[in-house]
Amino acid sequence: MIAEIVSVGTELLLGQIVDTNSAFLAQTLSALGVDIYYRTTVGDNPDRMRATLREALFRSDIVITVGGLGPTMDDLTKEISAEVLGIELVIDQEIEQRLRAFAHKRGVALPPSFLKQALVPVEHGSPLPNPNGTAPGMIAERNGKMVVCLPGPPNELIPMVEQSVVPAITEKLGAGRTVIKSRVLRIIGIGESLAEDAVKDLILGTNPTVAPYAKLGECHLRITAQASDDQAALKLIEPVEKEIKRRLGKAVYGIDNETLEQVIVERLTQLSQTVTTAESCTGGLLAERLTAVPGASVVFNTGIVAYANDVKEKLLNVPHEIIEAYGAVSEQTARAMAGGAKANDQSDYSVATTGVAGPTGGTPEKPVGLVYIAVASPSGVRVEKYNFLGRRADIQRRAAHAALALLREAIISDSQSG
Repeated sequence: MIAEIVSVGTELLLGQIVDTNSAFLAQTLSALGVDIYYRTTVGDNPDRMRATLREALFRSDIVITVGGLGPTMDDLTKEISAEVLGIELVIDQEIEQRLRAFAHKRGVALPPSFLKQALVPVEHGSPLPNPNGTAPGMIAERNGKMVVCLPGPPNELIPMVEQSVVPAITEKLGAGRTVIKSRVLRIIGIGESLAEDAVKDLILGTNPTVAPYAKLGECHLRITAQASDDQAALKLIEPVEKEIKRRLGKAVYGIDNETLEQVIVERLTQLSQTVTTAESCTGGLLAERLTAVPGASVVFNTGIVAYANDVKEKLLNVPHEIIEAYGAVSEQTARAMAGGAKANDQSDYSVATTGVAGPTGGTPEKPVGLVYIAVASPSGVRVEKYNFLGRRADIQRRAAHAALALLREAIISDSQSG
């Protein structure tokens, strides 16, 4: 069965609101085994809304609209959906009384347009309760096609979907229902093209499928299977997951929603080890990511943002001669920062970053995007040089991510050698 999501609202087209509802609906429909081929956004224009809904109903079995159910003149989704389906809407007396009571309770006059929220199908459909707002949803079905109209606010949409829409679609699917299950493998240290090349024969499979995605400083491989139930889908996924892990080895650092910092904190906790951060160009991003993980207090000792050179010397014991000879952005300074932080804090590991985040401050010898990252561990200090592209915030985020990756490598290397 094929579904299409139609988001309604000129504010979406203008970028004034981010459409998080479509992502939630896509995940929900996929979990039910419903295929989604199109996601459409249309403004508050009646003619374009009609054309969009007609096209959606032509190519899909289920059309889910989001937004346009309120009391204002441009809230026309329910009315246009009924028109396209060829069904009649009337005012529901019970909903009307509820709306009047809502207005009376707040001591406001009830404009006539407010009552159009009480419109419901005469036949071929029914309203969907909305305990968190004034605009009920609507579900209607005719000639084998289903239209579901949902409110725009997520705090109204999500409960309505979970309580009313999922049961309705599940019933429509009947005995032929399948589920779509995915597992995401998070990969660090190799790019998307290399990861794809390593598993290209698996990507050619049909069930499960394997698809690569580029992410900030890493890539993901999503394994997706379709089966009669969750357990059957997982059985299809497991051998493919195992084979990918065999081929990529330690490059696979996490599964699904596991973050790099979460994996690091968990590993350090298991080893009863600690870490300290010494940051210049990343300005505390590295410490922020680590301390965002619940339980990080067990392994995280201190985070120092040593931006100025004299602070590097005072708090991290970086020799003045090193900064004078090589500069603050150098392999030697990064090494001294990491070593000083580890010694001062008596941590098992320390991570240091120093670089040119831009947009100014770069030179031909040390351009914007140049970053040195050092990790001090029980086995010594390792320093890596990076040249990141992008704006200031991009360079800082990429540097923090690379620092975490380097820290993870050091932890793995030490634990294996030990």
